[in-house]
Amino acid sequence: APVIDGIIDGTTGEWDQAEKQNINLYLNITVPEKGLAIDLWVIQEGLNLYILVRFDLENHGTSEYDNEFIGILIADEGSNSDFTDAKIVQYSNISENTFQYLDYHINDTEYEKDIISNGAGAANLEENQITYEFSMPVKDTEDQLQDVYLNYNRNYDFKIVFGNTALYPDGIKISNIASIELQYPIFTPPSLDELIMLISTIVIFSTISALYIFYIYRITQLKKEIRRIRS
Repeated sequence: APVIDGIIDGTTGEWDQAEKQNINLYLNITVPEKGLAIDLWVIQEGLNLYILVRFDLENHGTSEYDNEFIGILIADEGSNSDFTDAKIVQYSNISENTFQYLDYHINDTEYEKDIISNGAGAANLEENQITYEFSMPVKDTEDQLQDVYLNYNRNYDFKIVFGNTALYPDGIKISNIASIELQYPIFTPPSLDELIMLISTIVIFSTISALYIFYIYRITQLKKEIRRIRS
C-alpha cells in the first residue's frame, strides 16, 4: 500500500497498480476553459482507498502559493452533487513544506471540522511539481454521521478542488469531478516465503507446547513417585 508522505517511491512500486488518468481542474466545470492539468491516480487496497494528485505550476514555491490546498470532496452514495465530506491537505508555508491534514463535514455550505478525523493526507513540493497523497477508509469509518460511508460495489463521485487561500468553500478556485467505483477486496494468496514462515512458526510453537506438556507430565509423575516412596 502507498505510504502517505507526498513522495512517490519508485523502488517499492507503491503506486504501480493505480488507475491513472489525466484530468483538468476548471473555474467552471460546465465551461471547461483554461484548466489546470493534473495527474489523478487511484488505488484500492485492503480497507483503504488511496488517491494521488500531481501537477506543476510556475513559481510554485513562492509566497503566492503559501496557503495552497487540494481537497477531495466526497458525494453521498447515489448523488452526484451532494458533497458532504471533505478531506483537505492545507499548506501554511509551501516553501518549508508545512501543511496539515483536515477532515470536514459539509453541512449545506458550512465546513464543520470532524470530531474524529478519518483518513490521512500529505504533500511534497519538488521545484515546481507538487504531489498530494490521500488515504481514506472503505467500510471502516469511525464516524458515519460526519463521513461518507464508502462501501464496496458502489460508485462515488469525488470532487477534486484546488485553492490558494485557507477558506472553504470561498477559497476554492478550480475543480472537477471524477467517478470511482469501489470493488470488493481481491484475495491474494500468501507467497511461498510467507507460507514457509507460517508453517515454521506453527511447527516451532507446536513443538514448544508439546515439550511444555511433557515437562508438566513428568513433574506430576515425579511428585507421585516421591509421595509413594515417602509413604
